[in-house]
Amino acid sequence: MDVAILDPYIPAETYLRVIRSEDVPNVIVREPPETEGTKSRPGAHVTLKNPPGPPYTLFVDNLPDLMPDFWVAARRLQKQYGPLVRLKFLGKKVYLLSDPELIAILLKERDKCLPKQELASEGIFLADGDTWTFPRRILQSIFTGKAVATFVPMFHRLGLEFIEEIEKEYNENHVVKLIRLSERCMLEAICEVCLGLLKGHQRLKHDFNETFEWLSDEGIKRQTRLSLLNKLPMARNIKFFKMLENMDRILDEIMSRPLTDDRNDLLALMARATDPETGRKLTDREVKDQIITILVAGHKTSALLQSWAIFEVSQDPHVEKRLKQEIKDVLKLDGVTLKYPDFNQLKDLKYMDLVLKETLRMHPPAQSAVRGLHEKTVINDEWMFDPCNIFISVYDTHRNPKYWPDPDKFDPDRFLPENVAKHHPAQYIPFGGHHRTCLGNVFALTEVKVNLCLLYQTHDARTSSSHPVIEGNDLLFPPTDLPMKFIKRKTLLGRKKKEGEPETPVMSSPFMKVEREEAEERVYTNRRRTASQTKRLMSMKEEMKMGIFHILYGSNTGTCKDFAYSTARKASELNVQYSVSTLDEYYEKYLESGKEVQENHTMLIITSTWNGHPPDNAKKFRNWMVECQRSHKTDAAKHMNFCVFGVGNSQWNITFLAFPKFVEDTLPLLGATKLSSYEPGDEDEDLQTKFEALQDILWYFFAIELGLSPGIDHKTLVKPAGSHLEFVVVEHEKEEEERGGEFVVTQVKELQADESSRSTVHIEMKVPEGIRYEAGDHLEITAWNHPDLVEEMCTALGYPSDTWLTAVSKSNLPVPSWCPQGPIQLRRILARELDINGIVTRPVIQAITQSLTDDHPYKTKLEGYGGKTQEALDAYERDIVKNGINVVELLSGLPDVRVPLNVLLGVLPTLKKRSYSISSSPKRESGKLTLSVGQVFFKTATGREHSGVASVYLGRLKEGGRIDAHVVTSPMRYPTHHMTPIICVCNGTGLAPFRGFLQEREHLKQLHGEVGPFHLFFGCRSKKEDFIYEGELVDYEERGLLTLHVAFSRDQDEKIYVQHKMREREELIADVLLNRDGRFYVCGDARTMARDVQEELRRIMAKFSGITAEEAKTKFVHMIQEERVVLDVWG
Repeated sequence: MDVAILDPYIPAETYLRVIRSEDVPNVIVREPPETEGTKSRPGAHVTLKNPPGPPYTLFVDNLPDLMPDFWVAARRLQKQYGPLVRLKFLGKKVYLLSDPELIAILLKERDKCLPKQELASEGIFLADGDTWTFPRRILQSIFTGKAVATFVPMFHRLGLEFIEEIEKEYNENHVVKLIRLSERCMLEAICEVCLGLLKGHQRLKHDFNETFEWLSDEGIKRQTRLSLLNKLPMARNIKFFKMLENMDRILDEIMSRPLTDDRNDLLALMARATDPETGRKLTDREVKDQIITILVAGHKTSALLQSWAIFEVSQDPHVEKRLKQEIKDVLKLDGVTLKYPDFNQLKDLKYMDLVLKETLRMHPPAQSAVRGLHEKTVINDEWMFDPCNIFISVYDTHRNPKYWPDPDKFDPDRFLPENVAKHHPAQYIPFGGHHRTCLGNVFALTEVKVNLCLLYQTHDARTSSSHPVIEGNDLLFPPTDLPMKFIKRKTLLGRKKKEGEPETPVMSSPFMKVEREEAEERVYTNRRRTASQTKRLMSMKEEMKMGIFHILYGSNTGTCKDFAYSTARKASELNVQYSVSTLDEYYEKYLESGKEVQENHTMLIITSTWNGHPPDNAKKFRNWMVECQRSHKTDAAKHMNFCVFGVGNSQWNITFLAFPKFVEDTLPLLGATKLSSYEPGDEDEDLQTKFEALQDILWYFFAIELGLSPGIDHKTLVKPAGSHLEFVVVEHEKEEEERGGEFVVTQVKELQADESSRSTVHIEMKVPEGIRYEAGDHLEITAWNHPDLVEEMCTALGYPSDTWLTAVSKSNLPVPSWCPQGPIQLRRILARELDINGIVTRPVIQAITQSLTDDHPYKTKLEGYGGKTQEALDAYERDIVKNGINVVELLSGLPDVRVPLNVLLGVLPTLKKRSYSISSSPKRESGKLTLSVGQVFFKTATGREHSGVASVYLGRLKEGGRIDAHVVTSPMRYPTHHMTPIICVCNGTGLAPFRGFLQEREHLKQLHGEVGPFHLFFGCRSKKEDFIYEGELVDYEERGLLTLHVAFSRDQDEKIYVQHKMREREELIADVLLNRDGRFYVCGDARTMARDVQEELRRIMAKFSGITAEEAKTKFVHMIQEERVVLDVWG
């Protein structure tokens, strides 16, 4: 008879043998095999017997013995039959095991021999053979102690967020349901640490968390069900496999993010890692399976360990006292400052290690470890097993009285070194054992230890009731409830408070949640604020040591860039040493790779916000600030003396100036000196005037720095605008080549009816090779001024439009970026580079004024608009802004004025790029993209006809025309899960992204057979005139892809808008948002429609949530942050 020795080097009495099934009767007697290197026991016989267990019941086997709950029954059966129990159901054998002697043998096997699971089947937790050894080698290099140490600063911040969540969860008795809270926080933490999902990825985090939570819970339940039940076409099984597909799509989206060098999340580390033996990398599928495995094995188990540790410590005053004393000693607490443990200090918390080990013994997060046997197997030359799964009961092993005296008592001293020396190798297996020991145990223990260090410095924890906590019955069996009472300490853990000493406030998050005033007070210690900002700058002069003046900007549209170069020009004229760069360029030159700056930098930061995020050329600078916060680098910006001028539009009230405020609040926390606070710039008001007020203070300060009289008027120092430039007329015979973009127009058609006096055009174009977009994205285009306006401007300047010019700089200020190195036609400058269509700015008026002689008849009139008096500001608003006067109209009204080219071209703002929502989905046709553009025509109070630059430019395009454009990612994203309920609200061309959504839904319905509810609230003037895409929308509704709610504002006596339609369906909206975790999208005009829609939505939330209007505002903001409400609006 053939006998296979699975481990020939273990003692003879613990042979593990496999015997062919046909040779094995119920009880067998065999001589043990003699092999080279081992000796049989002379004359010994081996009696093989089946393990004990309850008798079988006809048809149902042992099913009644395992009712009503498998794990409760398992513990009862092991008490009755011993540490090895045989069970059977549906004809299959199952064994329960809690004997360390036998466990030690099973754990020596590398392979688990388990059937493949649907969730993360190739993950290291379930894999065997090469699919286990290869990824394990890679993961071992990631989970080293040295690697885990790099996560400690991140754990600091996440630990503070855990404490903040505790305080938020307080009820009136300061009681918190600790398990649920810990799970939520651990999942947030693991999303950041494993997936690199930060605060700016709320939609991805929400979709991932929602899907993962359901899948992990259901995956555990499926392991305890009969396999047949998991294969039946029941609703829960269908949902399980759909959720698996959904998880795969979410992970694809997460993994598609750029793998930049500064990312150190586990996903990035795994994607970059190579096998040290073969040089092979993990495939995308393998990375996904490993990530899911880590998440499943990590977040609930860590949460349970942390929660049970807090609970057990609160039960034993002696343990609590020893633990807190160790924290005080190791972290050297002074009772004043919140201390963060570094990795070495965490290793020195020896008693905390004992506490956590004893917690894992009494409350192992995983109920069991499973091993599979494919063939009849003999263990220990005594027990014979049929092919089966063996459930190693970790809970019962850890409470086996043979190995653990008084097993129900919490005693950390069991794990003192002298006691551990007496332990059996397999009597303590919370992280598995032998070859398959959990790789993430150091990671989990480090995170929990950081949380405990911070928690016990700030709070005392107590059980909230004398009622015993009953442990649950799930595979991870969390308790049915674990209510804990947290009492915030009046002083931090540390030295005793002296008599009369004031209480020290506990800062819940010193680098994320500090109010602006608190930050300033730390920076300006013992320095009084004065009413005059200029006096304050003077008082700081000696301390600051100004150094080089850095003019930094973050800009997507060009407004901030224009302000930066305007400032640079004046700095040059004052002979101030300066540089102009984007925030990212400054980071790359001075901050990247931990560079240290020795000299002081005085900085003017001019930046905007893009949907609450930094502009594209400020992202690296923002990431540097965030990383410095995480790492507590409180002197990283000590060389900076800065002020911030934020540019935004208050119509976007939720994200208005979000990034400028973040910069202004964060840099002082990193050691920078804030020169002063300035009123921000609002594009909905007079942006230029606000910026001029800031500049006045800066030039005053620089005049002092240069040794000039403090009372000097800075205007006397400034030469006429554009004086550093000279435009020379040159002869040039070469015709200028027509520059075309990469997007080729294939169709242009009118969408409004013939009866309408207005125009909306549908533009279809071919997408260039390699360009990708998603439904809801924007197309940012470079538009050209109207040819007629260009010719009129050339006439006002006194030059033919085909005049060739060359620009030369007469100072160290560079030539504007729009000027090429060589001749350029005046027509091109005015058509493609400079804004001559917008309202003329005060700097342009000032430049024209400065070019006139003192006795010129128009000088006084122009000074009345460009001066700095309140009278001049009022006149500018009344006569220029309200009448929509552009520079062409202004110059046309000054027939005798000829402004030098260098003056005017040097000061005119650049032509801004315009963004339009894409009105198609690549799922319909990947090589095609469409825009839906409303044509802008209007007449001002002066009677002059005006038009929008970009909209009319697009409307003039013909088939074959080319557009210079690029795709910009938008927050307007279709939900990851196809069954998520959706409500969309829009008017006019605000329909564009939702047309793309509908094409997306058409694809998803073909893919899945069904999609969730989709309600479209659409507003226009009249059904007969401007109901754009009516045929498409009606067709979608007939096919069940949407429910349409249309508001025609002028088809009846009383005007009806989309917010009125929302009120009619308020119960539906409340149900989708408050009960069904739906999504709410708004696209359109920010001044009227979007504002009224937001107010109506907040009213609905207050009514159906039973909260106040103020609370509804807060809830509304939270929903925006979670990306459940998404606004894409324009001013």
